[in-house]
Amino acid sequence: MNTSTTTDALPNYRRASDRWPQAPALAQYHAAINHCIAGNGHGVVEHVKSFIECVCITIMGEFGEPLPSADPTSTQLLVAALKALGLQNSRGASKLDKVLNAFNKMSDALSEMRNENGPVAHGKDGFLDVIEEDHARSFLHTGDAIVGVLLNALEGKQPNLLVTREPYERFAHLCERIDRSVAVNAKVEFEDDLPVLIVSLSIGNKPETIDLRIEPSRLLYGIDRTAFVGVLSDAPETLEEEDEDEDEEETPPVAAPTSEPETGTHTEPAAVVVVGEYSGVFANLRDGLRAFIVSEGINAAPNDELLNSLLATAESNSGVDWQTRENLQARMKVGFRRVLGKEGIDPTKIADASERLLTWLKVSAPADTNQEQQTL
Repeated sequence: MNTSTTTDALPNYRRASDRWPQAPALAQYHAAINHCIAGNGHGVVEHVKSFIECVCITIMGEFGEPLPSADPTSTQLLVAALKALGLQNSRGASKLDKVLNAFNKMSDALSEMRNENGPVAHGKDGFLDVIEEDHARSFLHTGDAIVGVLLNALEGKQPNLLVTREPYERFAHLCERIDRSVAVNAKVEFEDDLPVLIVSLSIGNKPETIDLRIEPSRLLYGIDRTAFVGVLSDAPETLEEEDEDEDEEETPPVAAPTSEPETGTHTEPAAVVVVGEYSGVFANLRDGLRAFIVSEGINAAPNDELLNSLLATAESNSGVDWQTRENLQARMKVGFRRVLGKEGIDPTKIADASERLLTWLKVSAPADTNQEQQTL
């Protein structure tokens, strides 16, 4: 093909890839499309179709919307993404419906062309069904037009801040409101002889504070990856001096539970509850949890058993004031990790996923959960 990259006649592929730099699938399919444009037409149909599906799923994730089904088609994903953006086909009630209907038909056409010419279509050998250059160009422009409609509809709409992949910089006006409203205090504590930064945030004259506990490594990893690598290269692999002072382990641990007798039902190790049905105090969070798991990439199609098991495990490890008590939150995270492990989630992602699940639950759980827990 004559077009060198998607930044020229096909700008919307690049727009989508640049908008969500943290979405690796978009970057992967964008690179594959550029490879096809550069002269290798094999797979162009499949790559464009997959790119559009990734954009739709990402947009639904921005608004916390679940997938339309366990195995949605491209057209179903497009309809769901447009609906999340406020562009829903109302069967001819407005002139916009004709436009939306046309794009739905375009999506159907892409799927049909994929089935007829794609490299994995019905077991065909892709090298035997080379797409003609004019067909490939038409397909690329169709896909670019669909992506353009989605991106243009997204402009000016605020996503769900709990689950969005948008970078911090896109919310400058909201961040300024927070920065002008909070007071900040910081101190350092030690847990198991390791330093932890405690950052306390308060708003106005309110007595409540939001306490963030951040390990130095987590702070560097999340904010300055170059500094993280630099510190890692200077840090010794082993601390031999600490090994010689084993008698120091007799000092009381930081999170000793002996001072909290009111939670006697939670002195045992983290409980893991795997259930098919759940109707406890967190049951109303099921739909929100499904959307969160999908948008965070933990599981593309979480089943009911996973959702119910996570909520039941959370309840089994919670207690009075669980949203502020770190020992109960630690048990929840251990329980989450075990449930995700049983579901077959990538082991390298389980720890981070459990941390994000706990943060989401603390924000999403109703304020009266503590009272309900106290009566159990």
